[in-house]
Amino acid sequence: MCSSVSILPSLNGDSIFIKIDDYTMLIDGGYVDTFNNFIKPELLNLSSLDLSLNHLVVTHIDGDHISGIIKLLKENNSTSFIQIENIWHNSFKHIKEFNPNIKFKGKSVKELQVNYNLKEEQTETTKDISSVQGSTLASILFENKYNWNAEFNGKAISIDIKTTIKLTDEITLKLLSPSNEKLSTLNKDWKKELYQKGYSTTEDLEGFSEIAFESLVALQKEQKLLKKKNISTTGLNIDELAKSTFYEDDRSANGSSIAFVIEYKKKKLLFLADSHPSIIINSLKSHYNEEDFPIYFDLIKVSHHGSQNNTNLELLKMITSQKYIFSTNGKTHNHPDKETIARIIHQKTTNVKELFFTYPLESIEAFKNDELKQKYNYQITEMNGSKPIKFDL
Repeated sequence: MCSSVSILPSLNGDSIFIKIDDYTMLIDGGYVDTFNNFIKPELLNLSSLDLSLNHLVVTHIDGDHISGIIKLLKENNSTSFIQIENIWHNSFKHIKEFNPNIKFKGKSVKELQVNYNLKEEQTETTKDISSVQGSTLASILFENKYNWNAEFNGKAISIDIKTTIKLTDEITLKLLSPSNEKLSTLNKDWKKELYQKGYSTTEDLEGFSEIAFESLVALQKEQKLLKKKNISTTGLNIDELAKSTFYEDDRSANGSSIAFVIEYKKKKLLFLADSHPSIIINSLKSHYNEEDFPIYFDLIKVSHHGSQNNTNLELLKMITSQKYIFSTNGKTHNHPDKETIARIIHQKTTNVKELFFTYPLESIEAFKNDELKQKYNYQITEMNGSKPIKFDL
């Protein structure tokens, strides 16, 4: 069986399928159509080869990452078509131990109206297709007794618990995010949402807590942190864009992302989910020696669909690659941001930097300039969203 990484078209979401020899991993599930069109055929093929899905990694709670996963688990529970050996996912049960003393009184949380829907892909838009109240990802995992966060003894996936995991004799995973601090912030923000809506945390939340937690976190709003930029509007100034002021993403759901390096033989693959660069920088320093930097990765899945608030120059001085992956159609938050692209191509490297995009994007048209490509030593590959981007290892 050949080894490969496939970036599955997921509109503005993420879904990545990894096959290394007989080992397999699915990272996130995008939307319902991501499952129907891409994930299920991959898994059916695995099953036909008498292989299992060794790890299903749900990096964090976001509709564009988990809707396809919920659809996968619901279908597989109904009529099993693939064995799933291990699931990684941090839910309320894993983070409720953080900040246990933050309590307040109000309405019963059982009165909370949960408006949390699976998302389906369409050509231009997304729409809600089915309510999953009482059937969130965590509740499905509870009900069906999956092997859940087993390598962490059922506790939170966190760099404060474990940082290195042997997936097989030849495959090592180095965990970069989240930390207990990031998970604690997520817990604070969830309780803040309850407080602002007038609910209580003093009652027993067992049973209902997963639904309330998952729905509120998944609906957490994204905000652009950089509103005003002193960037030239006449032409594309790469240097100005690259050196523009950086403000780190403060969305706690993104900060709780499970991000990691996979090492296989001499290959290194960097999967950043929607993580914050500050924790990635510190984790890389803990895993590698100073003389290792900048570390060459055979591919990098750029954080948060190329948001300007999730990739900074400090991180890019520590990592380098020939392949940078942007998973987005740009429809919801106009990702990727020009600042992120500029920061990547601004880095001086001996190898050509290849930027891969899962969909055609108006926002990158200016970067297709031949003079800029030659000056900054990069190339652009755009897919049309009809098939995965596949990289052989």
